[in-house]
Amino acid sequence: MKATLFRVSALAGLMLILTACPYQSRVPISKPVEKINKDLLGYWIASGEMEYGEEATYFEIGKFDKVKYEIIEHSYSTYDSTWSEKKYHMHTSMVGDETFMNIQEDGMGDYHLHKLEIDVAGKSKQLTVYEVTDNIDETFNTSEDLKAFIEKHKGLSFFYNSDETIYFPHKPAKKK
Repeated sequence: MKATLFRVSALAGLMLILTACPYQSRVPISKPVEKINKDLLGYWIASGEMEYGEEATYFEIGKFDKVKYEIIEHSYSTYDSTWSEKKYHMHTSMVGDETFMNIQEDGMGDYHLHKLEIDVAGKSKQLTVYEVTDNIDETFNTSEDLKAFIEKHKGLSFFYNSDETIYFPHKPAKKK
């Protein structure tokens, strides 16, 4: 029972990465103009999920169009032994020399903002995702104002929530 409760809590925590914890904005950092980075495409699993084996939550990142990604979150419910999917649309924005993600659930609503570091050197690929803190009180009516704010504060440690999530390439098991 404790293991199931812990598993459900861990899955809920991972879901919060994309839906509730980061700063939300009515406008994106920039319009989607950056071309798809092929290094992002594929299946990804958070380092903390690896211990769950075939029942681990993972993300599938695909190409939506030339400048937008479709992200599908695949989650397993131990309660009823079924898989579910949640879809997001994402585009990237460069702020200085750093990449930020603008993520919308089902391509609608507010944008959830994250900083993204892509490491594809050597044999191991990984993505490191930092949530922009939800402690920001400011709201922005234009992408230009939001981008200027991020440019000014992106180097400060308190601009991000305290823990980053590291993702590794993943080969999911075939769903039953």
